[in-house]
Amino acid sequence: MRALIRCVVVALALLVLAPAVGAHERGGGSSAATQVARVRVIDFGFRPRNLMIARGTVVRWVNRGNRTHTTTSNTSLWNHTLAPGEVFRRRFRRMGTFAYHCSIHAQMTGTITVT
Repeated sequence: MRALIRCVVVALALLVLAPAVGAHERGGGSSAATQVARVRVIDFGFRPRNLMIARGTVVRWVNRGNRTHTTTSNTSLWNHTLAPGEVFRRRFRRMGTFAYHCSIHAQMTGTITVT
């Protein structure tokens, strides 16, 4: 009888713990925490101008100024217009350096380096 109880306890433990472990390893599910890096658009600049992040991080641009700007990839990977107060998010899954700019104000440039 003890052996049967022990088997049931082990089976229940596997059912409860296995999905959580699998989700964590894949980076999905509610147990995986998403890292977010913030870029503020203030006046006529991106702050920080150069950002280094880990692969899988979400970059969150927020326009804190009172003029409309864009965050536009130099290689056409993304292009989003940000009115004052608006937010844009993008997850970076590939390693590399990604240059971007504001298509309205050419002097506004930035880079994201994904490691």
